[in-house]
Amino acid sequence: MKKFVIKRLLISVVLLFFVSMIIYGIMRCMPASFVETKAMELSQKPGAKSYDEWLEQLNAAYGLDSGIIQGYVTWASKAVRGQFGDSWNYNQPVLQKFSSVIWYSFALALASFILEIIIAIPAGVAAARKQYSLTDYSITVIALIGISLPSFFFATILKWIFAIKLNWLDLYGIVGRMHQQLSPAGQILDMAKHMIMPVATLTIVNIGSLMRYTRTNMLEVLNSDYIRTARAKGLPERKVINHHAFRNILIPIITLLGGTLPSLFGGALITETLFQIPGIGYTSYQCIVLGDIPFVMFYMLFSAVLILAGNLLADILYAVVDPRVRVN
Repeated sequence: MKKFVIKRLLISVVLLFFVSMIIYGIMRCMPASFVETKAMELSQKPGAKSYDEWLEQLNAAYGLDSGIIQGYVTWASKAVRGQFGDSWNYNQPVLQKFSSVIWYSFALALASFILEIIIAIPAGVAAARKQYSLTDYSITVIALIGISLPSFFFATILKWIFAIKLNWLDLYGIVGRMHQQLSPAGQILDMAKHMIMPVATLTIVNIGSLMRYTRTNMLEVLNSDYIRTARAKGLPERKVINHHAFRNILIPIITLLGGTLPSLFGGALITETLFQIPGIGYTSYQCIVLGDIPFVMFYMLFSAVLILAGNLLADILYAVVDPRVRVN
């Protein structure tokens, strides 16, 4: 198991190296006007350096004053030490801004992720056990609705019903106007109240694919010879499903869930923007629009790390669930 994990980890490091080179290469291909515009903006502030001094400093900071290989080495050597420069849009270190917004995205994604598992997997198993029944058709319809509905459309419906018509929830934001005057427990409840519609949006639009995936794989397993043998031996149906069938659909489910790790920390860009949740997705969107190169470069590298970490976690869970993976 140790050799298996080390091998996968080394492969991830190599992949991250090439991904970081691509990210830097994309940045170098962007028009120079981004740096020039920022230098012009900074030089116009009271007591600031001249335009030429700012341009020289910004080019040196990101290795733009040298060849692409040397520039990448300069940027990568700083990135390894956690030095990603200052955000041009927020005028503070990139990591400082990142640490202040990441937990909003994590709380939002974790809540929707837990609800997705609790709802989708049991529903998919139930649909497979009662194939072509009313339960199966109902779950299939719900799954297709979740797959078909765009997040912005469903979010708009929720806002129209619960914020405009019923006036139960606020249209946007993470806290209410009276947030600072509430007790600590009241502040937590206030933030939780503002998370209801974003969490509902992410949960509904994501459960459909997991429901269908679970149902399809469970149907395949239930038609296997060893399941028929277990039933012929007189084992209770609950034991047949939970101890024999369900264990064999874990690997394909792990494959699907392993890809959700980036969304836990990467932020739901559309949903956070619609509800103006100040998470990493909404912050990154603002930085992309405003040409904040330092933050965008960090976010792209961070997303790559999350994807590789999700794949690595899925590989490790494969080995835990199925010992044959470790042997091979």
